[in-house]
Amino acid sequence: HLASAVRANGETYLARQSFRAPFHLSKPYWDGRVLHVQLVNSTAGILAGDELELDLAAEPAASLAVTTPAAARAFMMQSGAACCRQRFAVGEGAWLEYAPEALYPHRGTDYAQHTRLELAAGAATFFTDQLAPGRVGRGECWAWRRLCIGLEIVQEGRLLLRERLDASGSELARLAVFHGMREAWFGTAVVAAPALAAAAPVWESVRALHCEGCLCGVTALAPGVCIVRLVASGGLALRDTFAALRTTLASAMPGLQSDLRKL
Repeated sequence: HLASAVRANGETYLARQSFRAPFHLSKPYWDGRVLHVQLVNSTAGILAGDELELDLAAEPAASLAVTTPAAARAFMMQSGAACCRQRFAVGEGAWLEYAPEALYPHRGTDYAQHTRLELAAGAATFFTDQLAPGRVGRGECWAWRRLCIGLEIVQEGRLLLRERLDASGSELARLAVFHGMREAWFGTAVVAAPALAAAAPVWESVRALHCEGCLCGVTALAPGVCIVRLVASGGLALRDTFAALRTTLASAMPGLQSDLRKL
């Protein structure tokens, strides 16, 4: 659990933090625009019986960027399951960027993840999520037993989106074939910027990222809130497209002008 707030001089700092294994927080640093925090799972990965809880808040006018240094791995579970509950709250006039590395579901895993993103009036965010088809380098694709990923987006108390993917690896493999890809890597970006209209010219540049090897689509959920979907033929293609998306939107979203270093 952590919350960022603003000092009298305009700097964002961690006002509250509480964590225990498997989570660890890096030492935060202020780059003059946003406060950077790395969230680390110091264990090998997610195992049967694990219950993870993550609660991040950017309080009014705060500016926070949270990344992870490595992929999340949900390991084989011969019995039982694991789950993760995540809540992200972006206060009035605040900025939150959440850019984790991809989730890799291993053979036989049973993993559920539910995310709730709460946006106050004037809140801005670039919130991303990535899903790998498995350990491709080991020849292990679409081999998990069950994967359940839910997302809710709430703006000023009003539900904008509630969705859930609940599928076996073989079911998602068929979806990949539908997109013409044997190895489909899925990405989602929630983009909230009060001054960014759905008809703004920058969205034409975003849609131009749609190409052979990486499909890109944009849907407006509400004024100032859009969701971008990516389906890529490989992990590098997805990473490069996310980096291009971030660069494209940076002209309209000043928080993205900070260097995450890993991109």
